[in-house]
Amino acid sequence: MHRQLTWFSRAERAATMIFAALALSSLATDTSAARTDPTIGGVVIPQTPLALKAAQFAKLHSPEFLFNHSMRTYIYGALGMKAHNVPFDAETAFVAAALHDLGLMPGSASAQGSFEVDGANLAEKFVKDNGGSEQQARTVWNAIAMHDVGRAFQSHQSGNALLVGYGAGTDVDGPDPKVVTPEIVAQTLRAFPRAGFKTGFTALAVDHCKRKPTSQFGWLDGLCREVAPNVDRGSVRDEIQSAPYAD
Repeated sequence: MHRQLTWFSRAERAATMIFAALALSSLATDTSAARTDPTIGGVVIPQTPLALKAAQFAKLHSPEFLFNHSMRTYIYGALGMKAHNVPFDAETAFVAAALHDLGLMPGSASAQGSFEVDGANLAEKFVKDNGGSEQQARTVWNAIAMHDVGRAFQSHQSGNALLVGYGAGTDVDGPDPKVVTPEIVAQTLRAFPRAGFKTGFTALAVDHCKRKPTSQFGWLDGLCREVAPNVDRGSVRDEIQSAPYAD
């Protein structure tokens, strides 16, 4: 019981530090003044100006369950990369994790794009608009666009993309207890509760599929086909046969 109270105290302090830094960053002219060093589950949460701005942006444009999911994604993903000795850039990966699901929000969605690409486009612009380099913006775009397209594709991506995919998958499907132990899960949930994640996230995904049933190419495609089974998705056979060639 004493150790559980210790975990609660550490996680609570770390979350308080993060939210305090976010509040300060919205007021401070010099955002470097807001830097702290919160740690959850052994993972240091980046507190660079860009990281703080990304977290603040995500918090402002997400319901609680989605923002908390994004924070857990970074924590679990960082643990996964460390366990498998995969290098990543903490600031870049954190920004990608913080913004990776914003494409599910109707206010951030394009007319026809997948939620991954919508979120990637938004994040790429965000990085450029907030002092990040062109290369960092491209890396963030790639990490978000590729985070749920399957292991065959992910295995050829950078550690930043692998981190987002591993972290999001862990939070949605459950952890490998050898990498993300029950104790770390408890710490993380103290800081970033699930807040009805299963219900809220499913509702966002279903709504996305209703609005854009043919937009998906990755993980969400199966749900979109279930939600809108009678939508015309085109035919490869028809495409080939309609080409203006004799054979």
